[in-house]
Amino acid sequence: MSTLPRFLTLLAPFCLAGCPIPEVAHCADYDLCTTSSGATATSTGGDPMPPTGEVLTVTSDGETTPTATATTTPSTTGDPVVPAVLSVMFTPDPLEQVGIINVEVVAENADQVRMDRPGFESVELSKGPDEHFHGAIEILSGLSNGTHEASMVPRQDQVEGATEIGHYTVALPEAGSEVLWDVIPDDGLGQVDALAVLGDDAIVGLGTLYDGNTPRCYMHRRNLDGSYSGADVQVLFPEYPCTAVDIETHGETIDLLVSVTGGDGPRWRVASMAWGQAPTVLRTGEKDEVANALARDANGKRVVCGTAPSPGLMDKIDGRVWTLNGPTSELDYRLPPDEEPHMFDETVMDCTFRGEQIVLVGEVYGKHEEDFEVPYRKRPFLLELDNQGEAHWTVPGLGPGNTTQGGASVLAIDDQGRAVVGLYTSEDMGDREPELWIYEPGGDLAFPPVTLPADVSVPFGLTWSPAGYAVIAGALGTGNTQFLLQGYVPGDYAPAWTFAKGKQAGLHIAFAVVAAPGVVVGAGTGAGGYPAFAFVNP
Repeated sequence: MSTLPRFLTLLAPFCLAGCPIPEVAHCADYDLCTTSSGATATSTGGDPMPPTGEVLTVTSDGETTPTATATTTPSTTGDPVVPAVLSVMFTPDPLEQVGIINVEVVAENADQVRMDRPGFESVELSKGPDEHFHGAIEILSGLSNGTHEASMVPRQDQVEGATEIGHYTVALPEAGSEVLWDVIPDDGLGQVDALAVLGDDAIVGLGTLYDGNTPRCYMHRRNLDGSYSGADVQVLFPEYPCTAVDIETHGETIDLLVSVTGGDGPRWRVASMAWGQAPTVLRTGEKDEVANALARDANGKRVVCGTAPSPGLMDKIDGRVWTLNGPTSELDYRLPPDEEPHMFDETVMDCTFRGEQIVLVGEVYGKHEEDFEVPYRKRPFLLELDNQGEAHWTVPGLGPGNTTQGGASVLAIDDQGRAVVGLYTSEDMGDREPELWIYEPGGDLAFPPVTLPADVSVPFGLTWSPAGYAVIAGALGTGNTQFLLQGYVPGDYAPAWTFAKGKQAGLHIAFAVVAAPGVVVGAGTGAGGYPAFAFVNP
């Protein structure tokens, strides 16, 4: 969504938090997972260390040559054949870059080997030639650093042999540590408002530059190491004053949402393009409509989310979801559901798809209490909209103490389908306190709300990392602020890691963040009012 309104309304000192990291299955092909450096074979036990930020994967048949001494289990003539693990090898060990640790187990008299790790589901290794069994562990974050335990259990015809325990070591750069910080004066004053991953090896930012007092939209592409060339900057719709709003990508396709200003004022506009091509306009909004977010599902359906003038008499605006080639959904909150329509103003701030369902967040303004003397107030909302247009509203009562108002600003969906929401709460005349709420599908809270650390702004951007945690983008401090990225794990009350940057006096603000392969990228504005990028270790 557009960051200038966010900056004016949300930039205030507040606080942040973070929690255990689930795994995601990847890398089904052993040959693609195999690496050749740094192998360790082990079969000794040790104290288990719960893993964090790891992804366990099973691979297809493949073979690596063990470099370690095997341990054997002797058998006695005439005794039943018992399966046994002869050696366990991890390659590389230690792992020093985000990626795959290949697992090779040599066994005898076994047709299966199960790998168990504390905190993860059991996984059957793939059997290769000569009773070599293979698997892989994908490590996605420096939060996994340390030595970890894996138990190997051989089986033959449902007869289990003795468990052998191996250990592997993760030694990645510290999560949240700096890879690259870059403030760019080349293209003029401005900021990056939205980010997305482009293809397999790049990110792209959509931003706003200023030609005097006239805003211009532009895109900036970068490789995942932060490098770029002059061909990686492209100005959009140069004939109009233009401000950036949001961006979505699918492979090499770029969808973008901007606001262009013509003779009768600003209009939202959604367009699609490939890098280096002129954007193709897909739809332009009507006068007085305000678009704050763009969403795209896996099938290519695109929607624009925002507000439009209300047809009612009591409220001024209603929420809207515009589809490119379909009907528009009018979002009108009622309390209770059978109450008169158009009694509240709904402002949609962000939206995304969860399967075929659209999930939206924002704030709803009106009379939330029956007491006539209680004033009109803002409340945060979560809205789940199915593909038939049925809307399920969650508008929580606020508290404790004197907390009476609030509003949600950003949204991400985690790997379990839960909605991670950045919002604020406040007293009627008090400062805004930034918080993170996590909702289960249906609107129940998965964890108690987390108040963000002191001097942290209400989040301007939010993304979910496949390493199992969320990252917010914002600002740290008041007056001369620092550019802030902060990671947290669901259920924890403290950040898992923090990146804060501001080399000289001025406003340093992160407006957007994205989790790309092997790196977390934030973007916004830096010292002097120029666009800024931060690349940090996940």
